[in-house]
Amino acid sequence: MAITVFENAEVLTVGRRRRRATWFSVTNGKFGEVGEGPAPAAKQRVDLQGRCVVPGFVDSHIHFFQTGLDLLFTNLSGCTTLEEVFARLDNDARGKRSWVFAHSFEEDALTDVTRLTAADLDARFPDRPVWVNRIDYHSAVANTAALRRLEVPPGTRGLMSDNGAPNGILRSDAYMHAKTRIARLYPVWVREKAVKEAVRACVRRGITAVHALEGGPLFGDEGVHVLLSKMENVPIDVTLFLQQKNVYFTQKMGFDHLGGCILIDGSIGSYTAALDDGGYPAGGDGQLYENLRTIGPFISTAHAAGAQLAFHAIGPRAIDVVLDAYSKALLQKPRYDHRHRIEHFELATDAQIERAADLGVVVAMQPSFEHFWGGPDGMYASRLGERWRNTNRLRTILDAGVVVAGGSDANVTPPDPLLGMHAAVNHPNPDQRVTAEEALRMMTLDAAVAAFNDDRHGSIEAGKEASFAVLDQDPTAVDASAIKDIRVLETWAQGKQVHLAGKADPEWDVTASV
Repeated sequence: MAITVFENAEVLTVGRRRRRATWFSVTNGKFGEVGEGPAPAAKQRVDLQGRCVVPGFVDSHIHFFQTGLDLLFTNLSGCTTLEEVFARLDNDARGKRSWVFAHSFEEDALTDVTRLTAADLDARFPDRPVWVNRIDYHSAVANTAALRRLEVPPGTRGLMSDNGAPNGILRSDAYMHAKTRIARLYPVWVREKAVKEAVRACVRRGITAVHALEGGPLFGDEGVHVLLSKMENVPIDVTLFLQQKNVYFTQKMGFDHLGGCILIDGSIGSYTAALDDGGYPAGGDGQLYENLRTIGPFISTAHAAGAQLAFHAIGPRAIDVVLDAYSKALLQKPRYDHRHRIEHFELATDAQIERAADLGVVVAMQPSFEHFWGGPDGMYASRLGERWRNTNRLRTILDAGVVVAGGSDANVTPPDPLLGMHAAVNHPNPDQRVTAEEALRMMTLDAAVAAFNDDRHGSIEAGKEASFAVLDQDPTAVDASAIKDIRVLETWAQGKQVHLAGKADPEWDVTASV
């Protein structure tokens, strides 16, 4: 039984007993002793040259399969003019015959026009179907050729129009109808390649465990089948949250984590998050896709069956639906330590935060949203006005005693835990900032807690999986403004090196093992 000692390091254990160490041992893919000072004798030793070591990051909310797919398609992030959008679409469409897929489009970033429509796309692509996903995956723009193939029924809610004619912008039910059909178009080889690309994206940022929110109307079940077929060969820990409302089906397949982006409402960027207090300044108050009558029976049944549940709820009206349903289910069948979740929780009120704490609800949040859309000049402010100050209230939620699991919602924002830490520490509303230590815990141990995995990973402690990241700087010691610039030098998952900066990442058959 070979023992390897990793020494000469600044180890942030995030452990319950020891917070810092200078060395640790690894045997058969698990941590052994963890200590400070001189390291014990061992035949195999690794000098970490004084670098910082943290537990392998855990992304508590990632659409894993979609993240991989998007790495294969056109990325429109950063486009500020229609000509830039067309240039990228033209480049990726060259030599191909069928659909043109694009993602990460933000109309707010355009400086020459205020939106993209089917007419714009038709002028460049009159015959080939084009699908452009908005960055939040709650709306899209399709050209006329795509609209014909997607067959969105006239009158469908969210089928936007100009002068009575569809303009290519799809929101709400129209978007979900179309997105389900889009998910079925990818060939098998693309799906398999997507899984590999998603793994690479994660390990390069120090992520060794993910909560993969897969399946359902938004993303299709095809990705679930691919992930299940590849699971044994994926070198990181994947906990699948199946986005289905069929308890019998999910139990038969062996899933005990249900939900994720089962939508109670939409998103702020697409004007579909279910607001109160007057709604959006531009008009409307968002969209509730579920209410207590429609979702309550499923929640009660799944809760009674012992499943862990998670639901997408951003606006206050949606959050109330989930809290009311959880409260009813727990009253019918009390259960200690259920760890039911609410995903996003972006506009929670004081009363809702207190209710979440009382009910023992875990919230899975994405601090990077504030980096991209927070502040007085960001998208939140453009949609909500002064209520931008009430988005992602990390400090208030932590102080209430609610467990906050950090994540990215990739590919909405990149799977980048250090960027998430940076955003949490530098929240645009100073009243909602957290410490670097708290942010690190969100991205490691508390994220593991959010899927009942804290007995296996999330901290550097004896008996846990030897999953860790080697960084070039200590995120709890650098200036707050520099956290996002920290480099991941090495990533180890269950005792195997899965990433080394400057080297090609290994395929599934990882060879460096201790």
